[in-house]
Amino acid sequence: MRLAVLDLVGTTIVDGGLVLDAVRRGLVSVGVPVVGPRFPALQRQARATTDRPVLRVFADLLDGDLRRARLAADAYEAHLRDAAAQGRVREVPGAGAAIAALREAGTTVALAGGVRAETRDVLVARAGLAADLLFAPAGSRGRGSPEPDLVLAAAKAADAEPADCVVVADSTAGMTAAARAGAGLALGVQSGAHTPARLRAAGAHDVLGSVVELPARLGLPQPPAARRRGAGPDGQLVSSDSLTAGGVIP
Repeated sequence: MRLAVLDLVGTTIVDGGLVLDAVRRGLVSVGVPVVGPRFPALQRQARATTDRPVLRVFADLLDGDLRRARLAADAYEAHLRDAAAQGRVREVPGAGAAIAALREAGTTVALAGGVRAETRDVLVARAGLAADLLFAPAGSRGRGSPEPDLVLAAAKAADAEPADCVVVADSTAGMTAAARAGAGLALGVQSGAHTPARLRAAGAHDVLGSVVELPARLGLPQPPAARRRGAGPDGQLVSSDSLTAGGVIP
């Protein structure tokens, strides 16, 4: 595979309740109580839809009120950045080494998340992850999972065919995005949102315990640790923000 597109929270970054805590903060920011008889139903609904774009999740939770949904989404992302500042964001154990193994073998690695570029960059930096490309759909003409935009943009930026791409995600939306993009391999991981059964039903060709198993799944050796923290042959991380073609501009 010439390209690996890896999801963020739940796949390369530990969730640990981070997403649902952010949903709670979003709801509180628009006056929705997170205690009382209605909240358990809201929480169940949030759990069932956390693989969808954040704005859509809040629009559903707030009965289609897009103004309040946007405010809630802003608070959601602020919570993620605050969590990073408080040291609550960390890589899935072995994720950095797995990424290093892929890159050492000549596979381009793209990290893609459904949050804004600002939030994405904070999460990636705090988790200590390195990659060749970064993508974010929020605030851009691009769309997050389950749409194929991020995968297709990464493939174009890497000058690779989607069929030469492996997509790794913890959610059904990630698997759907891979299928819609025509990715050659869609791999679910058990470290995040959805069960192996749901991931397979959504199109996963296989389900790994975590992203650390990816190099072995592709027949590559894995070093015990990343040899160098950097990105790209010149040591610079390339963000989709700076791409004039192929990237998703946040």
